[in-house]
Amino acid sequence: MVTIKDVASRAGVSITTVSRVMNNRGPLSEATKKAVYDAMKELGYLPNDVARALGKNSLNIIGLIVPTIKHPFFGEMVHEFEYETYLRGYKLMVFASNYDYEKEKQCVSLLRRNMVDCIIYASHSMGTDFLEDIHIPAVTLENVFSGLPAILSDNAQGGNLATRHLIARGCKKIVHISGQQDLRLSADERTKAFIAACERKKVAYRIYSADEKMLNEMDYSNLISRVFNENPDMDGIFASSDIIAAQCIQAAWSFGYRIPEEVKIVGYDDICLSRMTYPPLTTVRQNIKDLVKTAMDTVVDLIEEKDVPDIQTIPVTFIERRTT
Repeated sequence: MVTIKDVASRAGVSITTVSRVMNNRGPLSEATKKAVYDAMKELGYLPNDVARALGKNSLNIIGLIVPTIKHPFFGEMVHEFEYETYLRGYKLMVFASNYDYEKEKQCVSLLRRNMVDCIIYASHSMGTDFLEDIHIPAVTLENVFSGLPAILSDNAQGGNLATRHLIARGCKKIVHISGQQDLRLSADERTKAFIAACERKKVAYRIYSADEKMLNEMDYSNLISRVFNENPDMDGIFASSDIIAAQCIQAAWSFGYRIPEEVKIVGYDDICLSRMTYPPLTTVRQNIKDLVKTAMDTVVDLIEEKDVPDIQTIPVTFIERRTT
């Protein structure tokens, strides 16, 4: 195995000089740099990132914790983070916790041991105190913890846009199928906005909440069947995710409803699935690229010890397709 000592010998310089060239430290002549780089190329030497990190206490790694990569929304989020970290010269280390509190604690511990520069927390199981006590810069996505900067999608705006659209399309009895309500997530603002918009226009409504098992398995069929059985006269559905909305479309056909003539359906997220349903799904787009870019801007500022806002909110976009 080629070592830094071999490179120094081939370049005719000291080991310290080779180290300074690789870490771009101190005054160095162009001739010295060229000699070292030429020697590295000739010998096929690849620097050891971990060894270099011992000198500068950084591996240029960003840690990302998501609840799952099975759900398309988080899969698309991971994709965008991988691209943004690459553009900024960082590497990305991803952990999926599967909604497990103990696993999330292990993920954080592993990230700390791997000398990550910052942790982006996009899940919801971790306790506030634990996150605030990790002694590593951290940013949260779609979650608010005191003391940690948060990047949020404008869920209140999204809930309002979806509900107002259904009402404007003539819906008189609307059902909202929300995510798990006892987690106290920023997504709860969608439900609050739904209630406010219905009550403002005096439109009848009902709310059904998914549970953790449905969330983990992405199977809402039993809940959706209950919605259709208990609300035969409903004419609008606002689902808190496109996954739920897609299953509502399936159920509507099986129960004999015509879409959008007899029941109108709005989803949330605008994942790729929303363009593949029949009919294509009207939905609220969470601007994942903007969420991720803002998160990475915040991460870089934290690493450079700059001040960052406590909360940054990213607008959503309403996308009208053929289910309404």
